[in-house]
Amino acid sequence: MARPLRIEYPGAIYHVMSRGNARQRIFHDAEDYERLCDGLKQTVERFGIELFCFVCMPNHLHILFRTPEPNLSRAMQYLLSGYANWFSHRHQRPGHLFQGRFKGELIEDDSYFWTTSRYVHLNPARGKRPLVEHPRDWMWSSYPGYDRRAKRVPWVAYDQVYAAWRGEMGGVHVEAAYRRFVEAGLVDPPDNPFQDAAHGWLLGSPPFVGRIKQLMKEPQHPDEVPSARRLGNLPMAVVIETVAAFYGTTPAAFACRRSAAPGRDVAAWLARHLTSATLRELAELFGLGHPDSVSNLVRRANAEMNRSQRLQQDVAAIRERLTKTENRV
Repeated sequence: MARPLRIEYPGAIYHVMSRGNARQRIFHDAEDYERLCDGLKQTVERFGIELFCFVCMPNHLHILFRTPEPNLSRAMQYLLSGYANWFSHRHQRPGHLFQGRFKGELIEDDSYFWTTSRYVHLNPARGKRPLVEHPRDWMWSSYPGYDRRAKRVPWVAYDQVYAAWRGEMGGVHVEAAYRRFVEAGLVDPPDNPFQDAAHGWLLGSPPFVGRIKQLMKEPQHPDEVPSARRLGNLPMAVVIETVAAFYGTTPAAFACRRSAAPGRDVAAWLARHLTSATLRELAELFGLGHPDSVSNLVRRANAEMNRSQRLQQDVAAIRERLTKTENRV
């Protein structure tokens, strides 16, 4: 049987579900859950995905996210294969951990965020034997951060879910409105929003379904794939030089250990996402003593981009320059 086609394009929104092989447990204790959550955090940082919500259940997991770059398969391979290898080593368990390939459903736009995220968040409090009475009590989920600001983590894009509601309904008390919306599902359980998805994996309007069906027919020769899809194998030096030029500095200015050169964090973020360079190679380039220090630069850039629209615009402009550079290579 042919594998399900993975449709990838910049800005695509997905709901991904992966289940344990033969419905076996994929999490046995807190250390397992913590490892998967750390993998999610690293996936956000490495691949630039916007993570809206997730839940880790004993034998499966759900994730709702957007891919600014067309990298669904690479991101999920990094997350799921990395966790499976770690799990097998820790528990001395050979064989497949997950049941085949992950199930990925494509979502039209953020107007579906509330219904899909509610479905995800209610998982621990539903079923014949709920794990908890209220989703806020299940810590291996993004919902505690939606319930209380004090429990938020920097790698979940809470505000994107709230913004989707403001765009549709308006209002200023959006956080309380979202909590009421989710909790109403405890009294009147909602249907699975994907049960009526076209072909079982397309959630959206008829025009959206039509566009995706047309995209499925398009040739996939490398010369015919949009340039954004090919970004990821640029030379490290090209990325660094482009960022330095954008900020009016030089690559050498990034190489000092305590450098405060403008654009240094952005250079690390882009080099991590758009090149195949290892952390060790990047640490040497940025004059850092340990590969983990590169991750700190990347995290700092990611946090700043979440706060600053201006920085998001800068990064978009640099990526456009890099796309043109890549097309000349």
